[in-house]
Amino acid sequence: MIKNKVSLNIISSFNQTNLTSLLNNSENLNWKINSTDYNQVFQTLNNHNLDIWKHKANITLVWTTPECISPEFKKLLNQNKINQENIKKDVDYFCSSLKSIKKYSDIVIVPNWILQQQSENNPALAYSKDFGVESNLSFMNHYLSEQLSNEKNFYILNSTKWLLNCGISNAYSSKLWYLSKIPFSNSFFKEAISDLTNLYNSTKGKNKKLLILDLDDTLWGGIVGEVGWKNLRIGGHDYLGEAFKDFQTQIKSLKNQGMVLALVSKNEETTAIEAIKKHPEMVLTMKDFVSYRINWEDKAKNILDIAKELNLGLQSTVFFDDSPFERARVREVLPEVLVPDLPQDPCDYISFLSKLRCFDKNHITEEDKVRSNLYQSENQRTKLKKEIKSLPDWIKTLDLNIVIENISSQNLPRILQLINKTNQMNLSTRRLNEKELDNWTKDSSNNLWSIRASDKFGDYGIIGIISISVKDDIATIVDFILSCRVVGRCIEETMIEFLKEFCLKNKINKIKGNYIKTEKNALCYHFLKKLNLIEKNNYSFEFPSNLKKLNLLNITVKKPPYNEQIDAFKNNMAK
Repeated sequence: MIKNKVSLNIISSFNQTNLTSLLNNSENLNWKINSTDYNQVFQTLNNHNLDIWKHKANITLVWTTPECISPEFKKLLNQNKINQENIKKDVDYFCSSLKSIKKYSDIVIVPNWILQQQSENNPALAYSKDFGVESNLSFMNHYLSEQLSNEKNFYILNSTKWLLNCGISNAYSSKLWYLSKIPFSNSFFKEAISDLTNLYNSTKGKNKKLLILDLDDTLWGGIVGEVGWKNLRIGGHDYLGEAFKDFQTQIKSLKNQGMVLALVSKNEETTAIEAIKKHPEMVLTMKDFVSYRINWEDKAKNILDIAKELNLGLQSTVFFDDSPFERARVREVLPEVLVPDLPQDPCDYISFLSKLRCFDKNHITEEDKVRSNLYQSENQRTKLKKEIKSLPDWIKTLDLNIVIENISSQNLPRILQLINKTNQMNLSTRRLNEKELDNWTKDSSNNLWSIRASDKFGDYGIIGIISISVKDDIATIVDFILSCRVVGRCIEETMIEFLKEFCLKNKINKIKGNYIKTEKNALCYHFLKKLNLIEKNNYSFEFPSNLKKLNLLNITVKKPPYNEQIDAFKNNMAK
């Protein structure tokens, strides 16, 4: 399969030949690289007439070393006394140069500063304000982070971590530096490329969502069916038990950042659940897992069942199991699932997890923090649906409430997630970064609303988006997005009714749209067809003037105030 090219500008203070070569041979993304001569950082950033700025790039990577950015910092390497205020001025100038290129790139990535060669600084002076390299390097990085923290689509990558992962002796190459002004080894560059790739995929909503875990010798030491829960190795005064407990703690932190956890284990269900509930050193509890299959069936089948139950794609799924046989089986049957090789020694589980970049996110939303609760509430709704059977009766019993809100700084991160991750109920499947969305919403002819819902079982969070662009009294639907986990509850019909009402109040005479077909958004097509808005093989549609009011059952809808929106539209029409 031919992958779309990702355009990448590289601006660096050192020779990037080896980095470029490794990128060109990368299997994960198809890079289109545009680089400049090295050590021309400020000349490139501040001259927007150069060829590199003629076409907007997906990514601009600005990789510099502290001594090339700050002449004041460079004095430290010769043991000269410096003034930290001058370092601030140097960083300020660098940041202002960076900000000047933001319209030329979707995202700008800046690795934090490390030295371009190993430095044996005087240990007694390492953290001296006037002479300390380490002290002032930390200050520079902290100040850089502060200056860029409010800039949309600017990201700082942790190059210090790449040093730790490689080991300093393997990260630097003095010979390469003196021969060709390449300071780092290929191993170091590979670490950088991994983070660069995963950050970009994260901005496109391609990070993993579901982590499925084995139990025996994965979350604890020992086979619970043989040794009993009291004799499992978790925590306690046991080096291996401590390793398993710390591993659970790291997994729990992933769950708190929005990762969905599930269990697939070959065990007696009652025995395994008893261990989870009763062992005093368990960090993960049954409430942390949104689903489980604890039985003697094929693990690949169980994984498939869970993915279907949660309505999550296999490409969003990761499976951890200590057994090479089980891993090979899942890889063979479910090639879309990521099945990394766990280390043989559980003491290495933590470092293995820290190097696994597939869980990285560029935003953590309020919905992410409570995602497990959302899925558990959904299980209760599903159980009720099976009991009631009639769809209208089920929806009435839910006591559904819908809140339709204008875009704001609070709901922006979640809106971006939905735009970039939702595939099925998505009219146009357009993808936007934060800056592009901000520019789009600043246009007074465009309107965007988020859809939040709740019922008697709990809050769904923000689960939908509807947006329109208005010109000449015609509203064109741009985004019609709804999380697939809530489709079929009259929420999508409510969104249509809201749109009709908004257009009526604003004297907009016509509503139209264009369904853009993809491999996954047939759900949206079938919804439009159900409303008789769209005909077979005709993807453009227009609301008929006599479109009947839809049956919304007993749903309560809270809408945003219209006054400001009406005034904005009147002013825009007057222009």
